Amino acid sequence: MTRVRNLFLIAAMLASAAPLDLSAWKYRKKIELTPGDGVAVVKLDKEVYAAIGSRYYKLRIYRDNEETAFFLTSPGPHLDDRMVSPTTELLDEVIVPGEGLQFVVRSVGRHDRVTLYTDLKNFRSRVRIETGDDGKRWAIARDDGAIFNFQQDGREMQSTTVPYPVSTRKFLRVTIFGWTKTGAFVSALIDYRVAPVPDQAEVFAKLTPQIWEDAAKKSTFALIDAGQQGLPIQTLRVFTSSPQFQRAATVECSGDAKNWTFCGNGTLTRLPGPQFTEESLTASAQGGNRYYRLQISNQDDKPIHIDAVQAEGAVNQLQFLASAPGNYWLYYDGPGPEYIAMPQYDLPAVLARQTLPEHPWTLGAQEANPLYRAPDPPKKPWSEQHPALLYTALGVAVAVLGGATFRFASRMNHQA
Repeated sequence: MTRVRNLFLIAAMLASAAPLDLSAWKYRKKIELTPGDGVAVVKLDKEVYAAIGSRYYKLRIYRDNEETAFFLTSPGPHLDDRMVSPTTELLDEVIVPGEGLQFVVRSVGRHDRVTLYTDLKNFRSRVRIETGDDGKRWAIARDDGAIFNFQQDGREMQSTTVPYPVSTRKFLRVTIFGWTKTGAFVSALIDYRVAPVPDQAEVFAKLTPQIWEDAAKKSTFALIDAGQQGLPIQTLRVFTSSPQFQRAATVECSGDAKNWTFCGNGTLTRLPGPQFTEESLTASAQGGNRYYRLQISNQDDKPIHIDAVQAEGAVNQLQFLASAPGNYWLYYDGPGPEYIAMPQYDLPAVLARQTLPEHPWTLGAQEANPLYRAPDPPKKPWSEQHPALLYTALGVAVAVLGGATFRFASRMNHQA
């Protein structure tokens, strides 16, 4: 009896509550799910991105017209998550006759790449990486690394990071072939890049781009059309059949394919070797734009062949409790200036203290919110509402000033 009475009380409270105003939200999608104990996980789709872009504060979830707490997640490590050792000084720096500049750096934990810092410009050099436990005995980890720096189109193109097979040894010996002076490099950073899980990045578009060569700039250009604005693109991945290369790349973005701004860069690399094969075919890109222009600097090398370019980004998911029965809806593209941040719910803290099963669900078809009411247009200033009165007042003022000026001039002439 007590449970039944409580249910009646809740129903009465809901019936007497003020109706919720849903008229501010332009679109909605039904979330088809089976209510029960657990967390509903819903991935955002292209139609939602087209409406809100990266303005995630323009999202709300309602169950039978009652606001439901949610939070936004991007599962898995980001593409640039790293475990980093502190920047370290260079030890035992010498010039090895017949080879070049050589120095030793200390490492901590797992590592698979070293970044070298220098103020020098315009170089391209081969690099050898050796590892050891005592700083005396060495094993070659990589003998065909490469670093470069050059200027092009007013931008500095640089890659001074050399990857190598994962190691836990405490010392790294670096040899830069062809360098004849010490003091060229000031420090080094040793780190370990967490490998991204392939299915934790969403593919927004994979296409054969428009390609052209620019002999004056010694560059290959690729124009990528993502198909729409608003997609949270973070990376452009190049598919190529070319066997070996290392090229600097820059990315520009645009909403109309006419006005371009810089939005990312990278080093496209495929360097096979007997000890280690290095491959990195991505360049960073700032999301939200429809068009991307990839420039690959060839210098004096033959252009690489581009088979396709893939636009990738984070998988954004909404999570919420779906224990109560009812109709769940995602409302989006709502009011603007007053919603300057995501709503703050205590749901993340609540879920952190318990383990509940997660159930993936998909969004239904987009439909216009039947209750949507467009905001009133901004009120025009009084002067724009009554232009005739304004011009009449100005005319009268000019006439009065003119008459006063004429009388003053007449008085001055009379006195003279």
